[in-house]
Amino acid sequence: MKRVLVCLVLLVGVLGLSMQTVGITAIVEHPALDAVRDGVIDVLEENGFKHGENIVIDFQNAQGSVSTAVTIAKQFVSTNAAVMVGIATPSAQALVNASKTIPIVFSAVTDPVSASLVPAFGKNSGNVVGISDMTPVKTQLQLLTLTLPDVETVGIIYNSGEANSVTIREFAKEACDALGLKLIDITGSTTVEMVASLNAQIKDVDAIYIGTDNTAASSIESISKVALRENIAIVAADIDIARSGGLIGFGFNYYQIGRATGQLVVEILKGALPSELETKILGQDSLILFVNTDIAEEIGVEIPQSVLDLANLIVTDGVETER
Repeated sequence: MKRVLVCLVLLVGVLGLSMQTVGITAIVEHPALDAVRDGVIDVLEENGFKHGENIVIDFQNAQGSVSTAVTIAKQFVSTNAAVMVGIATPSAQALVNASKTIPIVFSAVTDPVSASLVPAFGKNSGNVVGISDMTPVKTQLQLLTLTLPDVETVGIIYNSGEANSVTIREFAKEACDALGLKLIDITGSTTVEMVASLNAQIKDVDAIYIGTDNTAASSIESISKVALRENIAIVAADIDIARSGGLIGFGFNYYQIGRATGQLVVEILKGALPSELETKILGQDSLILFVNTDIAEEIGVEIPQSVLDLANLIVTDGVETER
């Protein structure tokens, strides 16, 4: 039996040496980031890059730990991955800090410039390129005021340790000022901290806004329980967050973000340099409006017909319908 195990280990080692490796890492598990990963892998397979046949796809999740993200990045570098893919800002930053030579493709990063991943959108020198999920914050808050015209105070839930969330918070403050709304910070670095902050401040807000925050996304079930208990609406920048207790979600299709990311990886595997490719945000046609009429009824909100008419996805009686 020991000889068999040794042979299997050696075989895996030989396969790893004979095939290029694409290292993919995400900071945490939640539906949006999982959809990005799936989109990347699907595009690789569609272009003939199949795990175990002609390439090794090594996916590792940091489970919300920045130190684990750093360890994963170092591991990818030590195995001389052909391309490294970082899903969400912390994982992408860990990869960029780990190598200045191996091609790096980031995905679902809100502000890659502020996060020091690239100097600008478009083409850049260096080994980094990717797809941003910079979300239309002002439009999301306009949808909130259109749906909830009596709202005066909005609580924004986020992890102040996530660079992407700090950027979203700044945009939300500008939008709230323009819309005549007061913005209250509800922060936490873990689910426990975030829910505790929400419980302490829930009486001070009329509605809750959640941007592209990974901690909030992975904590959404606990967050939504608190919000629903107090009949407080959640408006989210992520459709998958909204699906777990939100009234409205308006944001990107993260599977499409993954597919766009996968196309960059394919180009690099075919010989392109990251400096020859463009860092970009997907177009407006990749945005989706989600409305949950069940939640509206539960918290006593009447969604305007004008909002319903714009919706791409509507939940009624527990059934999600695409329009």
